Amino acid sequence: MKKVFLLCCSALLSQVAYANNNIQSVIDAFTNCDSSFFYQLKSNAESFEDITNLVIQDDIAYIPVDDITADDGNINYFLQPLPYRGLTIVGYQNIAIETLSLGQYYYWGFVIDGTVDSVKQSLDQLSWQKYNITSYVANPLTYDRKNKQQGWQNNPYVVDGIIPRIWTIEKSLYLEPINENQVHLVCSMQGDITKSLLDSIHPDIKYIRNQPNEKQSDTDVPQNTQTNTQTNTDQNLSTDNARIESGI
Repeated sequence: MKKVFLLCCSALLSQVAYANNNIQSVIDAFTNCDSSFFYQLKSNAESFEDITNLVIQDDIAYIPVDDITADDGNINYFLQPLPYRGLTIVGYQNIAIETLSLGQYYYWGFVIDGTVDSVKQSLDQLSWQKYNITSYVANPLTYDRKNKQQGWQNNPYVVDGIIPRIWTIEKSLYLEPINENQVHLVCSMQGDITKSLLDSIHPDIKYIRNQPNEKQSDTDVPQNTQTNTQTNTDQNLSTDNARIESGI
Protein backbone atom coordinates (compact mmCIF):
# COMPACT_ATOMS: atom_id res chain seq x y z
CA MET A 1 0.00 0.00 0.00
CA LYS A 2 2.80 2.37 0.89
CA LYS A 3 4.47 1.66 -2.44
CA VAL A 4 1.26 2.44 -4.33
CA PHE A 5 0.88 5.69 -2.39
CA LEU A 6 4.45 6.73 -3.21
CA LEU A 7 3.94 5.90 -6.87
CA CYS A 8 0.78 8.02 -6.94
CA CYS A 9 2.58 10.93 -5.28
CA SER A 10 5.45 10.62 -7.72
CA ALA A 11 3.06 10.63 -10.69
CA LEU A 12 1.26 13.68 -9.33
CA LEU A 13 4.51 15.57 -8.79
CA SER A 14 5.59 14.70 -12.32
CA GLN A 15 2.34 16.09 -13.70
CA VAL A 16 2.75 19.31 -11.71
CA ALA A 17 6.34 19.69 -12.89
CA TYR A 18 5.27 19.07 -16.48
CA ALA A 19 2.53 21.71 -16.24
CA ASN A 20 4.95 24.21 -14.66
CA ASN A 21 7.47 23.62 -17.44
CA ASN A 22 4.76 24.20 -20.03
CA ILE A 23 3.69 27.41 -18.33
CA GLN A 24 7.27 28.64 -18.20
CA SER A 25 7.73 28.00 -21.92
CA VAL A 26 4.58 30.02 -22.66
CA ILE A 27 5.67 33.00 -20.56
CA ASP A 28 9.18 32.79 -21.98
CA ALA A 29 7.61 33.08 -25.44
CA PHE A 30 5.62 36.10 -24.25
CA THR A 31 8.82 38.00 -23.44
CA ASN A 32 9.68 37.91 -27.16
CA CYS A 33 6.69 40.20 -27.80
CA ASP A 34 5.70 38.38 -30.96
CA SER A 35 2.99 35.96 -32.03
CA SER A 36 4.78 32.90 -30.62
CA PHE A 37 3.13 33.56 -27.25
CA PHE A 38 -0.34 33.01 -28.67
CA TYR A 39 0.66 29.82 -30.51
CA GLN A 40 2.39 28.47 -27.40
CA LEU A 41 -0.67 29.31 -25.34
CA LYS A 42 -2.84 27.12 -27.56
CA SER A 43 -0.31 24.27 -27.55
CA ASN A 44 -0.24 24.31 -23.74
CA ALA A 45 -3.85 25.27 -23.05
CA GLU A 46 -4.40 22.34 -20.66
CA SER A 47 -1.74 23.71 -18.30
CA PHE A 48 -3.83 26.87 -17.84
CA GLU A 49 -7.17 25.18 -17.11
CA ASP A 50 -7.00 25.88 -13.36
CA ILE A 51 -5.54 29.36 -13.79
CA THR A 52 -7.80 31.18 -16.24
CA ASN A 53 -10.18 30.67 -19.12
CA LEU A 54 -8.77 30.82 -22.64
CA VAL A 55 -10.33 31.58 -26.00
CA ILE A 56 -9.08 29.31 -28.79
CA GLN A 57 -9.32 30.57 -32.37
CA ASP A 58 -7.75 28.69 -35.28
CA ASP A 59 -4.05 28.23 -34.44
CA ILE A 60 -3.87 30.55 -31.44
CA ALA A 61 -5.29 31.01 -27.95
CA TYR A 62 -5.60 34.17 -25.91
CA ILE A 63 -6.64 35.28 -22.44
CA PRO A 64 -9.85 37.31 -22.68
CA VAL A 65 -10.58 40.58 -20.90
CA ASP A 66 -13.91 42.39 -20.74
CA ASP A 67 -12.94 45.36 -22.90
CA ILE A 68 -9.54 46.19 -24.38
CA THR A 69 -10.57 49.84 -24.80
CA ALA A 70 -11.89 50.46 -21.27
CA ASP A 71 -9.79 51.47 -18.27
CA ASP A 72 -11.92 49.36 -15.94
CA GLY A 73 -12.26 46.28 -18.15
CA ASN A 74 -8.84 45.46 -19.52
CA ILE A 75 -7.57 43.09 -16.79
CA ASN A 76 -8.43 39.43 -16.23
CA TYR A 77 -7.42 38.42 -12.69
CA PHE A 78 -6.55 34.74 -12.50
CA LEU A 79 -8.46 32.09 -10.56
CA GLN A 80 -5.20 31.19 -8.87
CA PRO A 81 -1.70 32.68 -9.07
CA LEU A 82 0.59 31.56 -11.86
CA PRO A 83 4.17 30.76 -10.76
CA TYR A 84 6.95 31.81 -13.10
CA ARG A 85 10.69 31.91 -12.41
CA GLY A 86 10.12 32.71 -8.75
CA LEU A 87 7.50 35.36 -9.54
CA THR A 88 3.76 35.32 -8.86
CA ILE A 89 1.61 36.36 -11.81
CA VAL A 90 -1.93 37.29 -10.77
CA GLY A 91 -3.57 38.60 -13.94
CA TYR A 92 -3.44 39.42 -17.63
CA GLN A 93 -3.98 42.83 -19.21
CA ASN A 94 -4.84 43.74 -22.82
CA ILE A 95 -5.14 47.36 -23.92
CA ALA A 96 -5.80 48.99 -27.29
CA ILE A 97 -5.71 52.76 -27.80
CA GLU A 98 -6.35 54.25 -31.23
CA THR A 99 -5.72 57.98 -31.30
CA LEU A 100 -6.67 60.51 -33.94
CA SER A 101 -3.24 62.03 -34.34
CA LEU A 102 -0.60 60.06 -32.44
CA GLY A 103 -0.98 56.58 -33.90
CA GLN A 104 -2.06 53.34 -32.26
CA TYR A 105 -0.94 51.88 -28.94
CA TYR A 106 -1.21 48.26 -27.83
CA TYR A 107 -0.18 46.79 -24.48
CA TRP A 108 -0.60 43.14 -23.53
CA GLY A 109 0.93 41.22 -20.67
CA PHE A 110 0.83 40.40 -17.01
CA VAL A 111 0.16 41.83 -13.58
CA ILE A 112 2.80 40.52 -11.17
CA ASP A 113 3.08 40.65 -7.39
CA GLY A 114 6.39 42.23 -6.45
CA THR A 115 8.58 45.18 -7.33
CA VAL A 116 10.35 46.33 -10.46
CA ASP A 117 13.68 45.24 -8.97
CA SER A 118 12.42 41.76 -8.05
CA VAL A 119 11.12 41.20 -11.59
CA LYS A 120 14.38 42.42 -13.12
CA GLN A 121 16.34 40.05 -10.89
CA SER A 122 14.11 37.09 -11.76
CA LEU A 123 14.32 37.90 -15.47
CA ASP A 124 18.01 38.72 -15.57
CA GLN A 125 18.37 36.84 -18.87
CA LEU A 126 16.87 39.97 -20.45
CA SER A 127 18.87 43.12 -21.13
CA TRP A 128 17.00 45.84 -19.25
CA GLN A 129 17.54 49.53 -19.92
CA LYS A 130 16.17 52.56 -18.15
CA TYR A 131 13.07 54.05 -19.79
CA ASN A 132 12.18 56.71 -17.23
CA ILE A 133 12.60 57.27 -13.51
CA THR A 134 10.51 54.24 -12.52
CA SER A 135 10.27 52.03 -15.62
CA TYR A 136 12.47 49.80 -17.76
CA VAL A 137 12.34 48.24 -21.22
CA ALA A 138 13.95 45.16 -22.75
CA ASN A 139 14.54 44.25 -26.39
CA PRO A 140 13.32 47.57 -27.86
CA LEU A 141 12.85 47.32 -31.63
CA THR A 142 11.73 49.62 -34.42
CA TYR A 143 10.23 48.95 -37.85
CA ASP A 144 10.22 51.33 -40.81
CA ARG A 145 7.38 50.67 -43.25
CA LYS A 146 9.35 52.40 -46.01
CA ASN A 147 12.24 49.95 -45.54
CA LYS A 148 10.38 46.70 -44.99
CA GLN A 149 13.26 44.57 -46.22
CA GLN A 150 15.23 45.58 -43.13
CA GLY A 151 12.63 44.05 -40.83
CA TRP A 152 12.71 44.85 -37.13
CA GLN A 153 15.84 46.70 -36.01
CA ASN A 154 17.32 47.34 -32.58
CA ASN A 155 16.17 50.63 -31.10
CA PRO A 156 18.77 51.74 -28.53
CA TYR A 157 17.37 55.27 -28.39
CA VAL A 158 13.89 54.54 -27.05
CA VAL A 159 12.88 57.54 -24.93
CA ASP A 160 9.83 58.21 -22.80
CA GLY A 161 7.52 60.87 -24.21
CA ILE A 162 8.73 60.61 -27.82
CA ILE A 163 6.15 59.09 -30.16
CA PRO A 164 7.17 57.05 -33.22
CA ARG A 165 7.52 58.94 -36.50
CA ILE A 166 4.98 58.49 -39.29
CA TRP A 167 5.60 55.21 -41.17
CA THR A 168 7.37 53.69 -38.15
CA ILE A 169 6.42 51.30 -35.35
CA GLU A 170 8.17 50.59 -32.07
CA LYS A 171 7.82 47.63 -29.74
CA SER A 172 9.46 46.47 -26.53
CA LEU A 173 8.95 44.56 -23.31
CA TYR A 174 7.92 47.18 -20.76
CA LEU A 175 8.18 46.97 -16.96
CA GLU A 176 6.62 49.56 -14.67
CA PRO A 177 5.24 49.69 -11.11
CA ILE A 178 1.49 49.73 -10.45
CA ASN A 179 1.96 50.36 -6.75
CA GLU A 180 4.43 49.34 -4.05
CA ASN A 181 3.46 45.67 -4.33
CA GLN A 182 2.61 45.06 -8.00
CA VAL A 183 4.02 45.73 -11.45
CA HIS A 184 3.02 45.55 -15.10
CA LEU A 185 5.14 43.39 -17.40
CA VAL A 186 3.68 44.09 -20.84
CA CYS A 187 4.58 44.05 -24.48
CA SER A 188 4.17 47.48 -26.00
CA MET A 189 3.65 48.17 -29.71
CA GLN A 190 2.91 51.66 -30.94
CA GLY A 191 3.01 53.89 -33.96
CA ASP A 192 1.78 53.80 -37.56
CA ILE A 193 0.59 50.18 -37.49
CA THR A 194 -0.95 48.38 -40.46
CA LYS A 195 -3.45 45.56 -40.11
CA SER A 196 -1.08 42.94 -41.50
CA LEU A 197 1.68 43.94 -39.09
CA LEU A 198 -0.72 43.93 -36.15
CA ASP A 199 -1.99 40.47 -37.11
CA SER A 200 1.56 39.12 -37.36
CA ILE A 201 2.54 40.30 -33.86
CA HIS A 202 -0.72 40.53 -31.90
CA PRO A 203 -3.08 38.09 -33.69
CA ASP A 204 -5.74 37.96 -30.98
CA ILE A 205 -6.88 41.50 -31.75
CA LYS A 206 -8.61 40.54 -35.00
CA TYR A 207 -10.73 37.98 -33.14
CA ILE A 208 -11.45 40.31 -30.23
CA ARG A 209 -12.69 43.03 -32.54
CA ASN A 210 -14.42 40.60 -34.87
CA GLN A 211 -14.04 43.29 -37.53
CA PRO A 212 -10.54 42.75 -38.93
CA ASN A 213 -10.71 45.58 -41.45
CA GLU A 214 -11.94 48.27 -39.09
CA LYS A 215 -9.69 51.34 -38.91
CA GLN A 216 -6.72 49.42 -40.26
CA SER A 217 -4.93 49.66 -43.60
CA ASP A 218 -2.22 47.72 -45.44
CA THR A 219 -1.58 50.56 -47.85
CA ASP A 220 1.38 52.83 -47.33
CA VAL A 221 -0.63 55.81 -46.17
CA PRO A 222 0.70 57.86 -43.24
CA GLN A 223 -1.29 57.90 -40.04
CA ASN A 224 -2.06 61.60 -40.25
CA THR A 225 -3.38 61.17 -43.83
CA GLN A 226 -5.67 58.32 -42.81
CA THR A 227 -7.30 60.47 -40.17
CA ASN A 228 -7.47 63.74 -42.16
CA THR A 229 -5.50 66.89 -41.51
CA GLN A 230 -8.04 68.20 -39.04
CA THR A 231 -6.77 65.65 -36.50
CA ASN A 232 -3.68 67.74 -35.89
CA THR A 233 -5.57 70.30 -33.88
CA ASP A 234 -4.54 71.10 -30.33
CA GLN A 235 -7.78 69.64 -29.04
CA ASN A 236 -7.13 66.23 -30.58
CA LEU A 237 -3.53 66.21 -29.43
CA SER A 238 -4.62 66.95 -25.88
CA THR A 239 -7.22 64.19 -25.97
CA ASP A 240 -4.81 61.68 -27.47
CA ASN A 241 -2.10 62.41 -24.92
CA ALA A 242 -4.58 61.93 -22.09
CA ARG A 243 -5.68 58.55 -23.47
CA ILE A 244 -2.11 57.32 -23.88
CA GLU A 245 -1.02 58.47 -20.41
CA SER A 246 -3.98 56.66 -18.82
CA GLY A 247 -3.39 53.50 -20.84
CA ILE A 248 -1.54 51.40 -18.25
